[in-house]
Amino acid sequence: MDKVTVMVMRNKTNAERYLAANADVGDWDDENLDVTLADIQNAYMIVRKDNADPTTADFEEHKKWHLAVKSYLTEKYGPSRFISLDFEAVCEHYEPVNVEITQEQLQYARELME
Repeated sequence: MDKVTVMVMRNKTNAERYLAANADVGDWDDENLDVTLADIQNAYMIVRKDNADPTTADFEEHKKWHLAVKSYLTEKYGPSRFISLDFEAVCEHYEPVNVEITQEQLQYARELME
């Protein structure tokens, strides 16, 4: 298998740009640090463990997980808690799309996720 399908978050107002995995790998020439397809290995990704194509259900499960983390942090630290990635806010400006990447890009992306 040369390619694998992953889900990334595409900017709703600039379809050429995708949410970066973190600021360290973001494109500093872009005001949002969003990356392009040329650097898609640096994008925030939803990847299935079985390498099957991510689905809407996978995305919804991902959203639920982020909401649970946010709720836990709010309960523990109050409304002024720090959240490094507010996924609800991300979803206001980005939409999930599937793209194909190489195995090498996937390996790099997994290292970013660690």
